Amino acid sequence: MIRNFLINCLFKIPVWFLRIISPFDKVERNYAFDHQSKIFLSLVPNFNIHEVKERDVPKIRKIIEKRRTNLRLSKLPKKKILKIDHKIGKSKKLILREYVPYKTDSKKVILYFHGGGYVLNSIETHDNSVAYFSEKLRTKIYSLDYSKSPENKFPVAHNEGIEAIHWLNKNGIDTEDISLCGDSAGAHLAASISQYLSASGSKNVHSQLLIYPMCDPKCNSESQNVFEEGYFLTNDAIKWFWKQFMNDKDNSSDERFNLLLFDSKNKLPSTIIVTAGFDPLSDEAEEYAYLLHKNNNNVKQLHYPSLFHGFASMTRLKNADKAVCDFLSEYKRIL
Repeated sequence: MIRNFLINCLFKIPVWFLRIISPFDKVERNYAFDHQSKIFLSLVPNFNIHEVKERDVPKIRKIIEKRRTNLRLSKLPKKKILKIDHKIGKSKKLILREYVPYKTDSKKVILYFHGGGYVLNSIETHDNSVAYFSEKLRTKIYSLDYSKSPENKFPVAHNEGIEAIHWLNKNGIDTEDISLCGDSAGAHLAASISQYLSASGSKNVHSQLLIYPMCDPKCNSESQNVFEEGYFLTNDAIKWFWKQFMNDKDNSSDERFNLLLFDSKNKLPSTIIVTAGFDPLSDEAEEYAYLLHKNNNNVKQLHYPSLFHGFASMTRLKNADKAVCDFLSEYKRIL
């Protein structure tokens, strides 16, 4: 309770005052860490997710989800967003939450996948963020509560994402009017689906926004080592997430699993990739952006050097909100 109170106070304190009480910059690779983010992370309790036993994951997932929903980190939309939960799939157990803003500017819709290493979080933990995105973009968003690992390993979530596209098709939305979006593991899921659609010769989606995506299960980039701990997402956690997600060793040679195996012969939709300077995943995401660019795909990388992994769902942090408004503005241009 006290920690939540202090964090809520932090969101209200002017940045100039934070510079007075915490004047020293934290600098890595010539980037200075955002002051408000630095203090915020000092207030967030450390949790060694990589030490959790597989049998305890469901219990820990519920605890983390409760904490995240109790501590509101995202700004709320200014106007009411209509939310409708659709039960999809053969079992009717998959939930696809529809967000309808007060005004829409396009017939295109967004299919959103939340982050959490394929292990944590849900449509509930990202509910405020997705509603905020929907209002800013003035676009309908459908957020999928895909099945989590380790109970449901690769390619279960991938197949459910394809199923969500088919459901949208059956409800009058053409694949070419769908844009994919996700953060972290959700960005990996979005990219894996667009790569699969291209490789299989199927009709592909209109575009995609990949927010600090997981790309490479090898986890051996420079940024993974430089930012291995102390910046919300740790190197140990990343390796653990990949381990929970992997079904067998053959997954490593599947381009839906390792995005850096992208086949240059396949054409991808217009892509925006967001990276953060203090994110252990920044180098692999940049490598993926370059891979798409090198193979003549329409890709733009937007880099926010003072921020960290997870900032997109923490818009009560002032510079995080500025960055989100910036990349959503770029996204709206291609929708």
